[in-house]
Amino acid sequence: MRQNQKTHAYGPHLLLDCYGADSDKLADVGLVFRFLDKLPELIGMQKIGPPQIAKFDDPKIAGVTGIVMIVTSHISIHTYALKKCFFMDVFSCQEFDRKAVEKHTRTTFGVTHMESRLVSRGKKFPVENFLRQIQKKRQS
Repeated sequence: MRQNQKTHAYGPHLLLDCYGADSDKLADVGLVFRFLDKLPELIGMQKIGPPQIAKFDDPKIAGVTGIVMIVTSHISIHTYALKKCFFMDVFSCQEFDRKAVEKHTRTTFGVTHMESRLVSRGKKFPVENFLRQIQKKRQS
């Protein structure tokens, strides 16, 4: 990076640690798929493809892991059905409605306790190249 080059934060990364959730919902592959399939549109993001899902039956890690890639990065979830908890993140170079993510997550999985952190990622991201890419997209 050039010494005088302008920088800009890449974007927000929302980290959710969720507890007291419904075990049946956390083990439901179809529900996790639908959740990941719907969330991007709910927060104004564009999916690159359908969610990818894996189910784990080993009692120590029983649950579902899923990811959906979005044009601006990704959304992922790791559930632990027997422990009634899960961890999720939403990372994007585009701003999004944090409260909408939290509400949709609580409602879908019956979360009773949620720890939420928003981190600004890529604080020294070179802004020149980034802004050119955005401008080109808007012109096409």
